[in-house]
Amino acid sequence: MLKNFLVILSAVLILSFTAGFIRTGDKPTKGDITKAMKNKWEKAATNLNPKVTIDINEIIIGPSAKANYAQELEGVPKGAVVTTAKIDFTQNSFYTTETQKVRRITKAWVYRDEFKQWAIMNTGTTYPGN
Repeated sequence: MLKNFLVILSAVLILSFTAGFIRTGDKPTKGDITKAMKNKWEKAATNLNPKVTIDINEIIIGPSAKANYAQELEGVPKGAVVTTAKIDFTQNSFYTTETQKVRRITKAWVYRDEFKQWAIMNTGTTYPGN
């Protein structure tokens, strides 16, 4: 009786852990995408370039799939789960005399890099209103 209980308990724990990992570990949240975008786009000021920040206007998360050969050739790690996303954001460049704002809408692949951090690879950008 105790042996059956332990077997069932072990199975439930394994399934719970696996289901949670698949559900949250392979598909990024809007917060994950925002953090990855800020890591990629935001820059401190230098002698030659202004400080750059971004404001996220909207994120639409698309479907996920294992990386294909073409994505791997572009630098996505082999076997990574790639999620497509449409990201509407505004880039703010802070010059001495003005702040320039440029709105962009980018389509991107979102995946975990070799360090298991969320990464963004831009696959196309449009400039609304231009």
